[in-house]
Amino acid sequence: MNQWLLPENAEDIFPKKALVIESKKRLLIDLFLKNGYQLIFPSMLEFSDSLNAYGKDLDLETYKVVDQMTGKMMGISSDLTTQAFRIDTQMKTTGINKLCYAGPVLRANPSSKQPRELLQVGAEYFGDPTINADLEIQKLLIESLKVLDIKDIVLDINHLDVFNSLKNKIDLSPNESSKLGNAMMLKDKAEIENILSKKNETEIINKLTSLPDFYGDESILKKLKNFLPDQGVADEIAESLTNICKALKKFNVEISFDFSDIRGYQYHTGIVYSAYAQGFNTAVAQGGRYDNMNKSDMQLRPATGFSIDLRFIINNLLT
Repeated sequence: MNQWLLPENAEDIFPKKALVIESKKRLLIDLFLKNGYQLIFPSMLEFSDSLNAYGKDLDLETYKVVDQMTGKMMGISSDLTTQAFRIDTQMKTTGINKLCYAGPVLRANPSSKQPRELLQVGAEYFGDPTINADLEIQKLLIESLKVLDIKDIVLDINHLDVFNSLKNKIDLSPNESSKLGNAMMLKDKAEIENILSKKNETEIINKLTSLPDFYGDESILKKLKNFLPDQGVADEIAESLTNICKALKKFNVEISFDFSDIRGYQYHTGIVYSAYAQGFNTAVAQGGRYDNMNKSDMQLRPATGFSIDLRFIINNLLT
């Protein structure tokens, strides 16, 4: 075995590319600081017990090691968003708190040919449940991508309450709910039908089965009122997303909606989004709401933010 051989999906960054990554990282951090975000350096290690609070997905993505000092299982950081949330909690700020970060994370189960190590750069906005926080974060994301010289940005938005308001009308076991979410993410209509085949709520089942086809531009928001069973929820979602469209149009980005796009970790709530751009075969950034991540502590805390894998972006721009 070659002593210099790296594990699969791992890479060294050589000087030319390393310099570009570092310079772009500094530009992003400067942008965040200028907008009032405080820089943090989250720990690369945490006890794995705490990962369970953020959902099964994150736990599966985390490398586990045994702490030689305590014998307890530890996880190596796979997502800085959750760690930023922990730091916000420890800062004991009851009002608005804005944090940013740039650091390496490891993913234990990367998708095919995706790297194990990411350089996650992001910003998190705590303490404001209103759409103003979502808009500020989305505008900062767009500015960040432009700093990275990314052109033709498309922001693909979803509101998880569309899927959840339908799913909650059906009696699903935790296993069925998890399978339905995975099938929805893959737009696997056959599997969605199979999971729901023994349920009796025909109208809701038909809407869930057709949800993978429920996507498009701003005009699709008019169809929400006829699609969701709760008119109050439909009106609230449509109003929020319409306001986002109006506010972001001036930033020269294309806005689309995909109400079956529920990718991401299980801690997300409400408005979520992925950014796409010409020349990239997958999302260049992702973000959204994750209110009440600490609901088990009965101290509810609104939060929203986004993150970028800077290594991925520079690797694509320099090829």
